Amino acid sequence: MPEPAQDLCDPFWKIEATNDRWDYEIADQTFDPAAITSGFNGFMGHWKPRFLGETPAATGLDPFIFVPLQGKLTEKRHFQAMSPIEMLRATLRTDPGRKVIATLHPRENYGAPELAVLDDLAAAEPRFTLAEGDSLPFVKACDYIVTQNSSVAVTGFFAGKQAVLFARIDFHHIAGSVPRDGIEAAFACMHQPAPDFARYLYWLLELNAIRIWDPAAQDRIRARLSRFGRPI
Repeated sequence: MPEPAQDLCDPFWKIEATNDRWDYEIADQTFDPAAITSGFNGFMGHWKPRFLGETPAATGLDPFIFVPLQGKLTEKRHFQAMSPIEMLRATLRTDPGRKVIATLHPRENYGAPELAVLDDLAAAEPRFTLAEGDSLPFVKACDYIVTQNSSVAVTGFFAGKQAVLFARIDFHHIAGSVPRDGIEAAFACMHQPAPDFARYLYWLLELNAIRIWDPAAQDRIRARLSRFGRPI
């Protein structure tokens, strides 16, 4: 049975037949920026400062890739192209001209073996740094973001930052995706012109999510629940 799922960031919500975000309906849809003809500039102007806040960008850093880590650093799960630690190694190999700064997820509990692997990587690779603190200063200062499927990548879209994803997810459309395209093609996207972030975010959040205080929210919630066999 489908379960309502909070998605991305309040107040944007999804009601889906699964809790696996890579299997949300939008994941299989095609994003066509030409079809988004209005509303996106106002949406971006309203939501960008709310996502990015007033936190200043990190300063005094060489060009770098930001990697917001999630959990299970040494495991490859079924929706991932490789484990998070292998993702870090692959990023360092594929983009040898930039440093890599990673942060740990504030709500994850990491075991001693996982942290030891990160320490070993930092000792062996001078371009890699494990940093502490909030992710936003690094989002604002980085050249681009690499992650498994953290929604920090969506925050990065608001900051005009491209992303390479190493796992399946529902917001892959304008990102380089290793599961979808392979590692070389995914990183090659970072050398192409930036996608239309404003149109994409409007499509992703305004048109394909339920904004909870939208006057039409109740009708949209009823329609989604009815679709999945839970009429109210």
